Amino acid sequence: MTKYEIYVDGSCRANKVGGIGIVWLKNGKKVLEYSNRYENTTNNQMELLAIYIALKSIKKPIDSLTIISDSEYALGCAFNEKWNPKKNLKLIESIKKEVKRVLNLTTLECKHIYGHQNKQNWNDYVDALAQKCSKCI
Repeated sequence: MTKYEIYVDGSCRANKVGGIGIVWLKNGKKVLEYSNRYENTTNNQMELLAIYIALKSIKKPIDSLTIISDSEYALGCAFNEKWNPKKNLKLIESIKKEVKRVLNLTTLECKHIYGHQNKQNWNDYVDALAQKCSKCI
């Protein structure tokens, strides 16, 4: 059985310049990474957008997928029906549509991990990708 994990993170500076970082792992080995910069945004929007883009990338059936994030807010909005967010509703609705689509292709789990632990793990790696994109050039 092939196991996929996707680590996601978002970042935003006080000047509203944000970035996202995403890493795809297949059986524990990196197969793809993505990062991008966005203007006029918030940290929560970047955390949510990283999940959306990760889900959108799934095109074919796979055995198993785990989305991993250090954002309880983003995971709660995307995967917990009991959450009642007040902002970013359009983006959250887009994520929920992607979740439904991806569930037709694979078993989907989400996992919260504590970020910024400086343990040289994949969460720190995607955090660095997002931070790099959110810095002023």
